[in-house]
Amino acid sequence: MARPVMIALLGVDGSGRTNQAKALAERLRRRGVRARYFENAGGRPLWNRLARALGRADGLALFGRTVHPALEATVRAAAMARTVAVARLTGRVAVLDRWTWCQDVIKAARGDRRRRVAARRGRR
Repeated sequence: MARPVMIALLGVDGSGRTNQAKALAERLRRRGVRARYFENAGGRPLWNRLARALGRADGLALFGRTVHPALEATVRAAAMARTVAVARLTGRVAVLDRWTWCQDVIKAARGDRRRRVAARRGRR
């Protein structure tokens, strides 16, 4: 089994990471490299829609400051495992719009004391 090649673009929210990752995957494909863009989603839009449907402001208000980050980190860890598996099984270059360190930096900036638990879960 081939070792997966993964390229992760890092940066804070709104820095253009997603657009650049999609463009990079497309450029690689045009040059004959088997590449695929992978979103490292944490489910935030889904949780926010669910929260609004239940009369809450957002996912954080629905799940709370303890469960919401753990839930998001778990979903991200599953997305990363999927990315590694697909890259390994297909031989494609995986281009990601974030890696777990992005969330760790944001959580640190916000003073989230539980960020270490989420970071460990995401680095598996």
